[in-house]
Amino acid sequence: MLHELTVPREAAGQRLDLWLASALPGCTRSLVQRLMKEGLCTVHPGAARAGRALTGGEQVTLEVPEVEPMEAVPEDIPLSVLHEDEHLVVIDKPAGMVVHPAVGHLRGTLVNAVLGRWPDTRSEDGSAWRPGVVHRLDAETSGVICLARTAAAQAFLQAAWAERRVTKRYLALAAGNPRADWLACDGAIGRHAKDFRRRAVRPLGEGDAKEARTTFVVLHRAAGWTALECRPVTGRTHQIRVHLAHLGHAVLADPLYGRSRTWPLHAEEGQPALRRHALHAWTLTFPHPAGGERSFTAPIPADLAALLPPGIAPKA
Repeated sequence: MLHELTVPREAAGQRLDLWLASALPGCTRSLVQRLMKEGLCTVHPGAARAGRALTGGEQVTLEVPEVEPMEAVPEDIPLSVLHEDEHLVVIDKPAGMVVHPAVGHLRGTLVNAVLGRWPDTRSEDGSAWRPGVVHRLDAETSGVICLARTAAAQAFLQAAWAERRVTKRYLALAAGNPRADWLACDGAIGRHAKDFRRRAVRPLGEGDAKEARTTFVVLHRAAGWTALECRPVTGRTHQIRVHLAHLGHAVLADPLYGRSRTWPLHAEEGQPALRRHALHAWTLTFPHPAGGERSFTAPIPADLAALLPPGIAPKA
């Protein structure tokens, strides 16, 4: 979980570690100090030192890795269910919903909602905070996500994902107009050398860079942007967003990888505003624990559909 904070003037004179511990519920001073030693804190201007005396106005970022709460709490949260059976559930996740609990997001997650509706959901490794989780979507990415209902189903599905027996199709609205109707990116992906919030295309084997491949098919061209069907072969963090930015066609309204933090958050006259990056997990095809293969499609959400002509559908 990434926290981006501005130090208030009234915090002037306080130690950086003490102020962060007080400003972030669930973070202790010792945790903050450990994260600083691991390079997960930055301060602008200046250096991220635990004992640094604040003056007010500094921009501070702190990345807090996921930690295990004792258990995820069941909650009565509405879900758009595409499919359910004794082995698994397939859900159309809305943009803005975090998949599973983490520091700062212990409630309101997809896992909380799943436990509220299917309280017998189990995890293959006994985890009480990620029951049923097989794969993830970024919080602001909408669309198809699958969760297992039993430990055996979770183990089966996790193996299918690891062995790349899963076909994923995403819809992205991206800046610019590519010259060709088919694109591919094979750039290996690892952590950005200077910004721990981001991933970047880097030489394979450099640092934590791992192979990654995505292909793209143009579905619709508009003035200044393009609708693309994205086909990730691998499953790296932020893969589609990183590869599109590397190709010069960043996902619209993506504040992390796009060139502008605003366009088109502020809509032109007659157009809706995008309040999140324009990426949707469109279809998901995978082997079912009971045998055979199943495929599911999540309808294009209203904020993206309003910008597209009718009839847009995944390619064969």
